[in-house]
Amino acid sequence: MKDTKTVATFCGVCEHSCGMRVTARGNEILEIKGMKEHPSSKGYLCPKGLAAGDIMNAPDRLRTPLKKDGAEWKEISWDEAIGLCAEGLGSIKDRYGPEGLFIYHGQSYLKLRLAYFLMKRFLNLYGAVNLASAGSECFISTMLAHFATFGNLPFPDYEHSRCIILWGSNPCACGGIGKSYPQMAELLKNRKNNGAKIIVIDPRRSASAELADIVLKPRPGTDGALALGFVRSILDRQLEDRDYIEKHTAGFDELKAMIAEYPLERVEQITGIGKDRIAEAARLFVETRPGCIKVGSGLEHHTNGVQSIRATNILLAITGNIDVPGGNTFLAMSQLSPAEVDFSQQSSPLGEKEHPMFTGMVHQAQALAALDHMDSDDPYPVRGMMVAGGSPLAVLADAEKVQRVMDKMEFTVVIDQFMTQTARNADLVLPAATFLERDEISINPIMLQQKVVDPDGVWPDARIWLELARAMGYGEHYPWNTLDEIMEHMLEPTGYSLHQVRSAEGGIVIRQEVGKILQEGFYTYTGKIDLFSKSLESTGYDPLPRFDEPAESPVSRPDVAGEFPLVLTTGARYPVFVHSQHRTVESLCKRFPEPVMEIHPDSARECGVQDGDEVIVSSPRGSVRIKAVCTSGILPGVVHLPHGWQEANCNLLTDNSARDPISGFPGLKSSLCKVAKA
Repeated sequence: MKDTKTVATFCGVCEHSCGMRVTARGNEILEIKGMKEHPSSKGYLCPKGLAAGDIMNAPDRLRTPLKKDGAEWKEISWDEAIGLCAEGLGSIKDRYGPEGLFIYHGQSYLKLRLAYFLMKRFLNLYGAVNLASAGSECFISTMLAHFATFGNLPFPDYEHSRCIILWGSNPCACGGIGKSYPQMAELLKNRKNNGAKIIVIDPRRSASAELADIVLKPRPGTDGALALGFVRSILDRQLEDRDYIEKHTAGFDELKAMIAEYPLERVEQITGIGKDRIAEAARLFVETRPGCIKVGSGLEHHTNGVQSIRATNILLAITGNIDVPGGNTFLAMSQLSPAEVDFSQQSSPLGEKEHPMFTGMVHQAQALAALDHMDSDDPYPVRGMMVAGGSPLAVLADAEKVQRVMDKMEFTVVIDQFMTQTARNADLVLPAATFLERDEISINPIMLQQKVVDPDGVWPDARIWLELARAMGYGEHYPWNTLDEIMEHMLEPTGYSLHQVRSAEGGIVIRQEVGKILQEGFYTYTGKIDLFSKSLESTGYDPLPRFDEPAESPVSRPDVAGEFPLVLTTGARYPVFVHSQHRTVESLCKRFPEPVMEIHPDSARECGVQDGDEVIVSSPRGSVRIKAVCTSGILPGVVHLPHGWQEANCNLLTDNSARDPISGFPGLKSSLCKVAKA
């Protein structure tokens, strides 16, 4: 067909980056298909990826820069927008210093390596230190636990595993590393049909639980105790892999002494799961090897998340399931050129005092701690804000505090594709291109995201940061003439040229040989798996994963539970949305047209609520109105609210002042609430 082209690229809707082929005529998307050659996604796409054209053409897409003019928005040119942005940021720096600017980026920037490179270079030249991200509530807690134990990031080798634990994770709805959720559902079904056992641990009955041989529903926030119960049961029966422990771990004697504090009777009392069920699941895992564990946000989103994940790491280690086929194995991580120009010592980011391991590992501010400092102007005032590809008002805990902080800003810029809840609070909104309208680069695999259609009035994030840098007078530090030249520079440490990457349609995979780290040693204090973590000990944290109650639970706060007797868990993943995105894309939102609260029928009766009722869910911080759905799939005494809905923002109920001491993560999945009929 005349003027028709098919472009090999990867999906940019979520972090999985599935390979796809997009056919277009002019600026019209004709077809989107999965790329079978892609090493991870293997031709699978989820509804979000298939709806990329609908997202790009959504009627409420931002198409031109907007300036706040009183209570109205005024359309302006890109030249004026970049000029106003440079002027506003310059004013903030003059009045408050570079630390007076707070920058927040969403999860999309994890895969936008070109935009991220240009943003980081800009902020380095500006002198900004308070860059934060969605990682303040997502995945970095897992990173901290893994690095404290292994010095690296292990991921489940589902394809070769004989026993798979899905712990606070629902890959049948949210996918896996480089894999969409339809692909993960098919993979898990195939593994089960080939004899693998599946254990699902979640207070809600998820789609993944339909495949499970054993389903355990702990009280939210008690996963760490449950993992210690698994370990205790295995050690009591002397089922641990003693040879592996001797060769590859350090601190087993200290661990064994600590485990004595957790007899199964105590673990049963903490978690609500019978001791015989715990022993049964532990025995299945240790005797059906190799086994792997996928931990999700269901473990992270508690005030004890890092140590809970540490406990699951120890379970993997004592059963000999780290860096072996079918266990949890390590990925090779490609390195790109650093963005920084000035490597001299700068002031510390906000949150370093409270969460030094977090800020030290990711070299970012902890967003929730930063909000506390910004709210109080301690140790200095922050009066400028930039938000790129994210919506902190919708996704960060304690939305009232986020709003209060945003109200204090003298200059706020938002870069986004849609007029989000956060963007409505900005002084300047810059419309960003979708992935179909830009060139980008990603790693693991190293792959190009290639422009399919020409953007209409919008700019790629990379161009926004590049032009802003030039407007601020930083042009001499950007010696490249094209974005291709920048990507060529970024690729230098990989040893691959841009031409080689572009020619490899399925991407270039850098593989880590399984077992290599076992042979050569772990990147830890001891060179082994640190059951007793010296990195945690050196930073003042418990080197062993003892269980601490969630900061706001029926046990830790009986005074609060008297009025708010139910446990609130939030943010389970829905297969057609990414956090707060896509609620206005008709082809996606028709699948889940409204937010609903899930509650067990027994709990509903106690609250005087019936299925389909409009209810008020309240916490010590606020309340939301939402429709109730009664389901026996959720644990009695627990209610679930989805996240990302403006009309029922669950983060009006959540708290960000009580946080995991290591990661700074809030108790998004273990706080207290009450429910009443509206």
